[in-house]
Amino acid sequence: MNLKYLKNRHIKYDWKTIFVGVQENYFTKDVISDYAVELMEIGDESEFVSELAWGVSSEDLDKVMLEIKTNYFPHLDGDSTILAEENRKLRFVCLSGIKEKYKVDHELLNEIAEFYGNHNYPEDMVSFVNYTPQEVPTTKEDMVNRFDKFLKLESVRFS
Repeated sequence: MNLKYLKNRHIKYDWKTIFVGVQENYFTKDVISDYAVELMEIGDESEFVSELAWGVSSEDLDKVMLEIKTNYFPHLDGDSTILAEENRKLRFVCLSGIKEKYKVDHELLNEIAEFYGNHNYPEDMVSFVNYTPQEVPTTKEDMVNRFDKFLKLESVRFS
């Protein structure tokens, strides 16, 4: 995923979004440079942003991530509700992309299940993950409908 996905859904983003996105593997480290370039284009001439625009090496990623946190949101810790909301925003964008890409129910549900497993098993997704026990007898169609409802609610949240 890259910043284009957020722009296409009119989702606002900032350094917190970039930080969480890289930390949670929604983005590669290259998004840090992409965002720095965007900031420079709108007039940010800070030395830190200029350095980031040239790229971030894998060896420097941990240091850069710490500098981003220190420079832009030092008061937030890892359990911050603000950072959790950024994660939720990114999850919405990623799941929306999955919904657009997979039109066959079983393929869609398999991709959702893979996402669920790769992103720390979010509790609010259990009702549409095909390998989790369901409270009531459930068909693929039921799970897809629950997923659609979930995406609609998330869409309202982030629009």
